Amino acid sequence: MSGTELRKTGIGVVGDVPWGTHFFLFHETKDDLLDTLVPYFKAGLEAKELCIWVISGPLTENEVRYALGKDIPDLDAYLEDQSMQILQGREWYMSGEDLDLEKVTREWNQKLEFALTRGYAGLRLSAGTAWLEKRHWKEFLDYEGEVNRSIGEQPMLALCTYPLIGSAAAEILDVTRTHQFAVVRRNGRWEVVETSELKQAKREIQKLNDELEQRVIERTRQLTVANQELKQQSAERQHAEDALGAARAELAHATRVTVMGEMVASIAHEVTQPLTGIVTNGNACLNWLRSTTPNMDRAQGAVERIIRDGERASEVIHEIRSLVKKTPPQKILLDINDLIRKTITLAAGEIARSQVQLETDLASDISEITGDRVQLQQALLNLIVNAIEAMGAVKERPRRLLIRSARHEEPFGVVVTVSDSGVGLDPDKRNRVFDAFFTTKPQGLGMGLSICRTIISTHGGRLSARSNANHGATFEFTLPARTGEIESSEANANRVAATA
Repeated sequence: MSGTELRKTGIGVVGDVPWGTHFFLFHETKDDLLDTLVPYFKAGLEAKELCIWVISGPLTENEVRYALGKDIPDLDAYLEDQSMQILQGREWYMSGEDLDLEKVTREWNQKLEFALTRGYAGLRLSAGTAWLEKRHWKEFLDYEGEVNRSIGEQPMLALCTYPLIGSAAAEILDVTRTHQFAVVRRNGRWEVVETSELKQAKREIQKLNDELEQRVIERTRQLTVANQELKQQSAERQHAEDALGAARAELAHATRVTVMGEMVASIAHEVTQPLTGIVTNGNACLNWLRSTTPNMDRAQGAVERIIRDGERASEVIHEIRSLVKKTPPQKILLDINDLIRKTITLAAGEIARSQVQLETDLASDISEITGDRVQLQQALLNLIVNAIEAMGAVKERPRRLLIRSARHEEPFGVVVTVSDSGVGLDPDKRNRVFDAFFTTKPQGLGMGLSICRTIISTHGGRLSARSNANHGATFEFTLPARTGEIESSEANANRVAATA
């Protein structure tokens, strides 16, 4: 999950990494393993993560306990409450004499669910492979590739260890392709070796960062010029009012760009993940096609995953371009549930980075609505981002975000609610949250909720806010069901400018 909250690895040469990091260590001796894994798990326990060490030769469980105990005074307490778990590699991966990777995947998911429900920050794991037999090598590497593809969507860190002695050059390359980077000892010193996929992903993220940053800078410059012109022309009231309406429309656009800029790392992750999947599956497909007996079924499966990931990346990019592109409002028939799902896609990285538990409850019997897709998506995205920020300081309870759609009684047809478990609304300021230029954020403009209210109002709906009974707040907006008349883009644009 590139760009998300960083976690301390405890390994000096590696430093801090984001959730979703999947890397590996080549070891020659017991000391290689203990030098890296003991500080790795010590850092995880200090960060309140669930830690699982799946061991294999040359280490024994007694050696692992002894080494951990020297650096972690409270080890017995961690072992007792299962914050630190030590498992045997062969028992974990094998069912009898057979490799059982479906069981392993299922149990990893159960461990992650256990961690999140018990209030841990996430799951930190390491698994040794000294037990792995040659006959299982290809199947295990396919499994590692799938882990590498999917781990970015989870609050997990995974450090896999492979014995260097006895590994052929081809096997070393196999391991490198299925991980993000390697930790190796060269000339007596630990070093980090990045894979080509990770380097490409970093270049793509930097490119997206640069492009979005430039858009924000340019828009800020344009708004500054617009404000200066408004001050100079204040003597001409009518002209000033027209200019103010135009500036507010520009500000609505700038708000969209600013929100996208704030989430740029998370959005970059949403694009990078499928791109990484495409590269991984492409390499796998080539391997299957180049083998002595080409495996057409697996090659076809890889191509299908490439198409799936390509479509996912294309959809994210399309949604980003729609939101940052300056276009006149246009009302069309919309499926509100589809709009909600696409907006969640844009915010998915931010939701994961902030360790927010997302829940949706979308009614299947609601009518289509008439509206401008970009404007409504902007309003909903702003409410989601505000909810995530409201839960940023929450430590003592889960951060839950609930998005619900439902039928509504006349005169409205649809109601959408965004509920969080954050700090809630200040009773003394609750009635002002929709006022223009009112904000509790040190760097905020105070226009986000004001623009949301304007958008909903121009669509014939209502936007309201209330505190929840226990924790957090709920923002709710209603919209009329589809109408026989769709307003012209020009008329709607004038209404937004006049009432923003």
